[in-house]
Amino acid sequence: MYRNFDEIADSARILGPRRAAVLFPDDPEVMEATAEGMKEGLISPVLVGEKKHIEATAQNLHSPLEGVEVVDQSDPQKAANLCIDMVMRGKASFVVKGKILTTYLYRALIRATRELAPDQVPCTLCFHEAPSVNKIFVITDPGVNIQPDLATKEKILANAVQVFRALGCNNPRVMALGAAYLDGKPSIAACHAKRLRILANEGRFGKCTMVAETNLFDLFDGHYVQADLLPDIFMVPNIEAGNILVKSIDHLIGGIRQCVTVGAGLITLTPSRSDGYEARMGNLTLGIVLAERCKRG
Repeated sequence: MYRNFDEIADSARILGPRRAAVLFPDDPEVMEATAEGMKEGLISPVLVGEKKHIEATAQNLHSPLEGVEVVDQSDPQKAANLCIDMVMRGKASFVVKGKILTTYLYRALIRATRELAPDQVPCTLCFHEAPSVNKIFVITDPGVNIQPDLATKEKILANAVQVFRALGCNNPRVMALGAAYLDGKPSIAACHAKRLRILANEGRFGKCTMVAETNLFDLFDGHYVQADLLPDIFMVPNIEAGNILVKSIDHLIGGIRQCVTVGAGLITLTPSRSDGYEARMGNLTLGIVLAERCKRG
């Protein structure tokens, strides 16, 4: 298992270049990361979006587009569908989100997942590094599924465990987060966590270990958090909790984050709009490794 993003970047440099469909790259930092990714031999991009805006952005950054395929498409949903279709047909290894609302990409991925694997749901995986934690851990799903029911959480967890095991963690530790009680009764999140643990013990999600606790205070009995025993995958009860947790790690703990959205083996890089050049370069290397490790059959 990769312990940090530097190890992932080193692996990506060996695996590259990979064909990447860059969706609406008419943003300076997206274009800069794309150009640098080409220069470093990480990606061979096809740029999808409004051609005049792509060319103007490249010109302003003095990034030549000679030899780079540009697909002119101004409609954001059609452009997102096209990029996902390229990955489905093996014409690209993964999609890179640029200057576009993530909603369009989610819609395209949901459609593709229903077509390729109706028993699955796409979900966003936020990979994190944090100070004093000597490993990468994941939070899911702070992106696609707003208020998932138990059946949806089963599919999210199966997806997350599969991806994590593909990265070399043969037995990931999982914690389903949630309040134990609400209005004096076991909360829905706690009931879901209990059921998911039963399914995990039955082998429903592949080899993994799901802890009984639903928060770190109980897991470590109020004492110092032990990094080796920290869960590898945190499943959040809903999208709001996921967003709060992800942003707290970013801004309060000083963590490093890389977000991808996966479904039916399709890899889409979904960085935040605020992510700069360095974060986007790291996102590219994660995409390369995931595309290799999570190849569809």
